[in-house]
Amino acid sequence: MTAALILLFCLATGGSCLYVPNANVTVYAPELGGHNCMEPCDMTAYLEPLQYGIGAACGPSIRYGTKVYIESIGWRVCNDHGGAINNNEVDILIRASEYPSWMSGERDVVWVTP
Repeated sequence: MTAALILLFCLATGGSCLYVPNANVTVYAPELGGHNCMEPCDMTAYLEPLQYGIGAACGPSIRYGTKVYIESIGWRVCNDHGGAINNNEVDILIRASEYPSWMSGERDVVWVTP
């Protein structure tokens, strides 16, 4: 499914959606420490356990719990925030073992607010 189809479906069902073409998509691996996390490194900014394959850190204007569809990656949930993440950016939570295989870059993104 493409981000454009997700947006059309969202709008057709009366949802609140934001489509951002070419959004900056990056990854973070808290297990690596350093800039990848703020202590404790096993919790989100909302003091919840990390949810690998589900979680993402989103910019300050994106509400907690917002679902985000990322082109060629799939669905994630904004359940974390990071100081270096700007509006209309998303930082995908991954395990340290996955870090070398992920490529950051621009992708079409749709935010679907709860």
